[in-house]
Amino acid sequence: MTGTIGWIGALAILGLFMLPPAVRFLRSHGMTVPNYEGEIIPVGTGAVLIVLYIALYGMLQLKAAWGLSGSTVSTISAYFPAFLLVFAAGWTDDMIGERSVKGIGGHFRSWRQTRTFTTGAVKAAAIGLAALWIVADGSRTWWEACIGWAAIAMTANTLNLLDVRPGRAWKGFYAGAMVVAVAEPGWSGNVWLLPAIAGGLALMPGDLRGRHMLGDGGANLLGFALGCAIADSFPLWLQTVYLLFLAAIHRTAEKESITAWIDKHKWVRWLDRFGRA
Repeated sequence: MTGTIGWIGALAILGLFMLPPAVRFLRSHGMTVPNYEGEIIPVGTGAVLIVLYIALYGMLQLKAAWGLSGSTVSTISAYFPAFLLVFAAGWTDDMIGERSVKGIGGHFRSWRQTRTFTTGAVKAAAIGLAALWIVADGSRTWWEACIGWAAIAMTANTLNLLDVRPGRAWKGFYAGAMVVAVAEPGWSGNVWLLPAIAGGLALMPGDLRGRHMLGDGGANLLGFALGCAIADSFPLWLQTVYLLFLAAIHRTAEKESITAWIDKHKWVRWLDRFGRA
């Protein structure tokens, strides 16, 4: 436990150091969008998250070289490219994506009309491939692999759906991380959550105040990490229940909107707005 807290603390300090230059970079390169109140803010601070993941990977590789690490390093070495792929696909969508196309149905309709894949559709395919990379390790039955794959891919997209209001994606991530902590108190299989947890300490305050946004790269990466932890920690029956929950969220997003649903429920609305400026 002490080691886990140490990793989170070190990564959080790095995140705080990296945030100001990241915000300047985004502004200077025109990566800004109007938020829900019409204020122009930088989008893409999820780039800080991938820096933290690279830092964790590098530090654990150094420990292995010095003979101080065990099986964790081999696990990270095997799965690290999947995390890079998810971020790269989301970052590309942030830079050149068509923002008027929303939802799975929207991307399908765009393809049917233009016969050209949107960057969002390419991103979805990349996330699906990365999720397959995670579950195709030979330790699962085909059914367990399918459920795990769906849990990872749908969680990645769900966190992206939440990244439309200040702090909402972070709250969803931390809620899921707390459930994972209960399901696997030792955290032996959830080392990939540590950079995201640390990143929240650096990024969430500004996100809550509406000063910047994660963007697709960051939100998808958050969801991908959480989905990996859930696929590793939850028993099969609980993963199945969880998938039904995610399906309900996606249906709400397609038929109405998540924000409209939240606004109709008093306590959920209070939690959603808690901490905002």
